[in-house]
Amino acid sequence: MRHSLGHAVASLIALLLIGLTTEVWAGPAEEVAAVAQPRGQAFLAGNLEAWVAAYADNAVFHSAPSPFRIEGKPAIRAHFADLFRAYPERRVSTYQPITRVYNDDLVISNGYNVLSYTDLKGQITTFHVRFSVTWAKVGGRWEVVDHHISRLPPVP
Repeated sequence: MRHSLGHAVASLIALLLIGLTTEVWAGPAEEVAAVAQPRGQAFLAGNLEAWVAAYADNAVFHSAPSPFRIEGKPAIRAHFADLFRAYPERRVSTYQPITRVYNDDLVISNGYNVLSYTDLKGQITTFHVRFSVTWAKVGGRWEVVDHHISRLPPVP
């Protein structure tokens, strides 16, 4: 009995240490991923506030259909509110993602998406795009400072 109690305590301590070291070893890429993953779920669910929360107040968004950049969190919120209203159902497939870490407070993620948007009439529109998201750690918090989406040219 004494041996199993000691073994259980040792196992518990090992699990606690593993949990602590995982957090200590988490670098900028892992920290951004921890913010980005639920943010992506918010986009699919149409949760506007959760989606927009990660944008910096002075963030810039370059949208594929818009000829000009969208500047500032309020304008970005308005853009996505319109998008979520026009397309209440959204699906996203990401491929060839890459994340590059430049220091402890700058991370750039980019890749390609297939965006399938369903409008209010049930019509599905599909876009093939490339994206780039620049994350900066501001005041200890990861924020999107620049987000760019552009349509892929047709493949010859």
